[in-house]
Amino acid sequence: AALHSFYMKNTAFALDIIFIDDNLKIASFQENAEPFNQNGLSSQVRVKYVLEVNAGLAGDWLLEIGDHIVFKRE
Repeated sequence: AALHSFYMKNTAFALDIIFIDDNLKIASFQENAEPFNQNGLSSQVRVKYVLEVNAGLAGDWLLEIGDHIVFKRE
């Protein structure tokens, strides 16, 4: 796990960026990352994974720091 930072330089639509730790829990997130913005968006804490979704979904899903992420590989 490490600190990670992303920017939206080449992204034409807004995103929610969800930072996930080693235990598959939400460690932090950035909502409504602005398209084409070159400012760094930091995880603020050490994380292992990042999930990018359409802007607004983090709010729609009522995500909170500490929520557990579950996924299935197919």
